[in-house]
Amino acid sequence: MFLRLFIATLFLLVFTSCDFLSPNQTTLQNFAALDTIIDYNTVDVYPIFKACNNCDTNVKNNLCFENEFVKSVEKIINKNKIRVKNEVLDTIFIDILVDNTGKISVSKIQKTSKLIKDIPKFDSIFQQSIAQLPKTIQPSLKRGIPVNAVFKLPVVVSTRK
Repeated sequence: MFLRLFIATLFLLVFTSCDFLSPNQTTLQNFAALDTIIDYNTVDVYPIFKACNNCDTNVKNNLCFENEFVKSVEKIINKNKIRVKNEVLDTIFIDILVDNTGKISVSKIQKTSKLIKDIPKFDSIFQQSIAQLPKTIQPSLKRGIPVNAVFKLPVVVSTRK
């Protein structure tokens, strides 16, 4: 009798204890699926300047960041009196990198040959204006982790009054 009870208990332990100890397979698969779906083309939180610290939504944060960035760069560039022989009206594209520490730098400037000819020092002037920008309070965040973010900005270069 004791041997039958021992075998029955052993039988139950062997075949049922594994189910209680190991997590459910579908739970692991769902967790793995959630953990692997990451959109690397967007950030959860955009970089923040001090003036944009009070924005309540991510969209307002992004608009505030772009507006503050453009105003600051425009103000700094307007201080430099750029002299040109011919009137310039051109659109260029600038890739701005905000690294995971919040430092802003220019990663690429796509300009036309006309602009290169009319304003040969444009790169250095723009680089200096970026160096004088106010520091960001916070870099871009993805899942709560500071990440690098690149923004492609169209810039209209005009010497018209």
